[in-house]
Amino acid sequence: MTKISLRPAAIGDVAFIAQAILEAVGFENPSAKIVERQIALCLRPDVLYSWRNSTMAVCDDQIVGSLTAYDGRRYCRMRKVTFPLIQEMCGVDFSDMVDETRAGEYYIDSLYVLPQYRKRGIATTLIRNGIAKARHLRIPKVTLIVNPKKQAVVDLYQSIGFKEEVRLSAFHEDYQKMVLELTHAPLLEVCAPSVNSAMIAEKAGAQRIELCQRLELGGLTPTHDDICFCTRKLNLRTFVLVRPRAGDFCYNEEEFEQILNDIRFCKSVGVPGVVVGFLNPDLTVNIEQCGLAIEAADGMEVTFHRAFDRCADWSTALEQIIECGFNRILTSGQASTAMLGLQTLKAIQRQAGERIAILAGSGVNASNAAHILREVGNREVHGSCKISGYESDEAEIRRTLAELKVYLS
Repeated sequence: MTKISLRPAAIGDVAFIAQAILEAVGFENPSAKIVERQIALCLRPDVLYSWRNSTMAVCDDQIVGSLTAYDGRRYCRMRKVTFPLIQEMCGVDFSDMVDETRAGEYYIDSLYVLPQYRKRGIATTLIRNGIAKARHLRIPKVTLIVNPKKQAVVDLYQSIGFKEEVRLSAFHEDYQKMVLELTHAPLLEVCAPSVNSAMIAEKAGAQRIELCQRLELGGLTPTHDDICFCTRKLNLRTFVLVRPRAGDFCYNEEEFEQILNDIRFCKSVGVPGVVVGFLNPDLTVNIEQCGLAIEAADGMEVTFHRAFDRCADWSTALEQIIECGFNRILTSGQASTAMLGLQTLKAIQRQAGERIAILAGSGVNASNAAHILREVGNREVHGSCKISGYESDEAEIRRTLAELKVYLS
């Protein structure tokens, strides 16, 4: 049996990845000039199919395969940048091609294994690694497109559980889009206003926290020391609230630059997710600031927080937030608590579908968490689980988690 090890790609792997991308779009014997241009594309930070989103397979001390995959929420923004670049650099026009992927999907862009190493389980190992990443991100579908003429490849994906979804035209040929549906257990995100609350959440068995401070002000950015401690020392996922001040969510240039710097700091220390929100004075979504924040957070999950509940038109705001590339929205259904906003939460979830996660928050506790999930149809709830004051209560977290397990049964 072949011993396979996987590792994240590094910039030195870009030539191998470029070759894999070219094969995926039908270049079987590309010229040196085409390869050179593809390498240049793969090096760009604004291109998704690059070394930054790739995993390498190593056997016998050499690279033998790669998988390039990413969250489909970023595809629309990427397409606007990448397709014109492809035409400019490689002379190939894909502007009329249908979307390969969309929000709510984890997209396997290209899979490649050296010919002499095929049929050794390497491709299957790489695909399962991609599926594991989708599960980690709580994305409901893994998708890909494959040339139906390559029956052996189709058979491989089917053996893993992928099913044909639709036929589409891509790269000037007919392709088969395949999908693997994933299910995710209900999740409680604990709002932790201190390191102490974060440690309590970990002890109680929570999987994820939103770390902040000054909860009496609605939550502000925690200190860098607290961010580093929770990210590096605790065995749960730490999402960090980035909000420099109390009040509205309309930020001037200086405040916004502080937000970007805090996002960059979070990224530099390994934070898996940040929580932000940006509005205009007329209570519409500030799309420009959202886009810049998403770019700064590249590689992290990004939640749009309860600034959403201030929006004048939540339906329009929802579509804009999805298009910007956010992973989830924290909302109480534009009411003071999730229970009071239950009907609006249901409408938000219906419109969102699987394109973005709806994280129901405010007033969520052991007595209502399961009821909210059951009524709304979402899979995530957010609460501080406090009994008095602002610190999280271990027993209340345990009770809430127990209620979610009952909901599962």
